[in-house]
Amino acid sequence: MRGWWLLSLALLMACSCTQHRVEHGMADGDTVRFRYARLLTVVVNGDMAEITVKNPWRGGDTGEDGEILRRIMLKTPVRNAGVYSIVHAALMRELGCLDAVGGICDVEYLTDSLILADVRSGRIVDLGNSMLPSTEQIVKLNPDVLLISPYEGQRVNDRLERLGVPVLECADYMEVLPLARAEWIRLFGILLGKREMADSIFDAVEARYNALKRKAAEAKGHPTLLAERPYQGLWNVPCAGSTTAVLYADAGARYLFDDLEGRGAKPMAIEQILDRAIGADYWLIKSFGPLTREQIDADFPALRPIKADLLVCNSSASEYFEETPFHPELLLENLVAILHPELGIRPEKCYFVLNP
Repeated sequence: MRGWWLLSLALLMACSCTQHRVEHGMADGDTVRFRYARLLTVVVNGDMAEITVKNPWRGGDTGEDGEILRRIMLKTPVRNAGVYSIVHAALMRELGCLDAVGGICDVEYLTDSLILADVRSGRIVDLGNSMLPSTEQIVKLNPDVLLISPYEGQRVNDRLERLGVPVLECADYMEVLPLARAEWIRLFGILLGKREMADSIFDAVEARYNALKRKAAEAKGHPTLLAERPYQGLWNVPCAGSTTAVLYADAGARYLFDDLEGRGAKPMAIEQILDRAIGADYWLIKSFGPLTREQIDADFPALRPIKADLLVCNSSASEYFEETPFHPELLLENLVAILHPELGIRPEKCYFVLNP
């Protein structure tokens, strides 16, 4: 009986979801003008939005001829979304639309009390691991759209494709500029019927970020900076074309791997990093849980020659991942205050703490 029930539900879902997606573009509509985002094109016509996401791994941000990662048409506002990343769920909460989060992945990493409460009550469905979500739970949810974070070479679950589940690949993290990623909040404003609110939030983010960037440029020096730590023998180092490396530069730091080509992060052997790392002034590490220099030295004796001041972000005790992607001004303010104390900046948020 259970098999027949799931089959029936799948057929119903296939019929209901196909109305949200079309393979061709809208004949007319208003094209949204983005100031920084390069991977996103949105055309709005009434309550319909055509969203085109360019492929960041196939020249999507370098010109009009870049490959398209996804083109989708959705009816707005979205009422029931399956959300793979807590980053996007937190953004929906900020826009006052937590009720539009119908399901979420990776609940074990949630720190947002409101989202956690809804998961525990069953109002928000646990969709499992974001790398291998539960197809059965997604079918039961029958979402208006799945908001996923794509990876190079990743294919959307074939079964979900066959069922006609609309998928929006949120490649915001592959934008180059921190403000380009943050500008995706304007897309979510369109999706959720909160366009004016989202535009207003982004305008404030942009103004504060640029003011801090100008302030950091006035600093007396540019301390050298090392980021992250090894995991399972490899060190995932932010590339020069990542939003992370750009933010470090905007904070008035000299990032030690600002010549590492690419975006996102690149795995490197510890030996490849040590020569530069030994001379770092500051060392930034994110950790899910408390972390001390003694723990690092015990786990990785080879790193003891690194004498940099340690800055640790305990993401289990803060909302670093929920807040900073779309509010880079908060992280920039935190780093500028630490790197340039002579500027007298008092940060609103302290994600990174010096020598915990």
